Amino acid sequence: MRKRVFKTFAATLLITSLAASAVFADDDVTTLKNQKSQAESTLDDLKNQLAYVLVQIDELEQQAADLTEEKEEVNQQLAEAEEKLAQQYDDMKLRIKYMYEDQSATISDVFLSSADMSELLNKTNYLQSVYTYDREQLDEMAATAQAVADLKAEVEEKEEALAQTSQELTDKQASLYTTIEEQEASIENYDELIADATEKAAAAAAARTAASSKKSTTTTTTTTTTTVTANNNSSVANQIVSMAYSCIGYNYVSGGASPSTGFDCSGLIYYIFNQLGISVSRTSSGQASGGTKISSISEAQPGDIICYPGHVGIYIGNNMMIHAPVPGKKVCTINVYGLGMSITSIRRYW
Repeated sequence: MRKRVFKTFAATLLITSLAASAVFADDDVTTLKNQKSQAESTLDDLKNQLAYVLVQIDELEQQAADLTEEKEEVNQQLAEAEEKLAQQYDDMKLRIKYMYEDQSATISDVFLSSADMSELLNKTNYLQSVYTYDREQLDEMAATAQAVADLKAEVEEKEEALAQTSQELTDKQASLYTTIEEQEASIENYDELIADATEKAAAAAAARTAASSKKSTTTTTTTTTTTVTANNNSSVANQIVSMAYSCIGYNYVSGGASPSTGFDCSGLIYYIFNQLGISVSRTSSGQASGGTKISSISEAQPGDIICYPGHVGIYIGNNMMIHAPVPGKKVCTINVYGLGMSITSIRRYW
């Protein structure tokens, strides 16, 4: 009898313990899911911040390109003004040479050829008028040259400010990438914790209802990837790659899109493709949304554009590409996985 009472007590205690374990496991799952939900909300906020930064970077690329064109025009105006000023100065010196080089002869000629004092004064005044005219022309040209020089300084100041803003946004972009990766890793960790807690809760429930039958259900998810095949023109692709190689060594210049100015990432693409008569957007985001989509890097061919958030490069094969990296660097080759950023798209325009 005492043994039977003890066994009943032990069974009751075991059931109570299992029930409590199940409740605690269920609470753990709920808490972890709430924490994961908060982490996902934070991740969404970070991605929204990144999207805004990428929009700003895209706008800066266009502003930098416009400013580069403006700077080239101002430099041309300044060169023309300085050339005209030099010619005007040379003309004035030549006239002065003929008027004053042999001063005694000139004065004698003036006196001998003058019928009276009035004519002498008129000729003298003429000489003075020629000098005054030249002086005024020189002053006017000097003022023009100074105005153009001031405009050049203003454009360069804007360019410097734009470069600083671009660097700040690039730094912020890199920081957000790091934070997002850490947050995604944290969410993956929550998935593991939730799975573990769920497993424990299921085990406790199974132990509590050991008499019930167990059913196992397996769900298989199939992901379909659609690959769009482009019409390839290998001749054009070879030209793209050849021109990309010819641009290696040029400086990175924010807004640059030619060998004379240097290149930024989208400017390099824009220059090469336009040289071959291929129309592309001037910005990296525009280039990443045009052409034909290539499904993966394994399908990429030399001449394709490899796209990242806020960055682009020209694929040259063997997981390598040519790109214009960052301020202070030059156009160079790099592994497509060497930027620390995920490839967002691969586009083909040829």
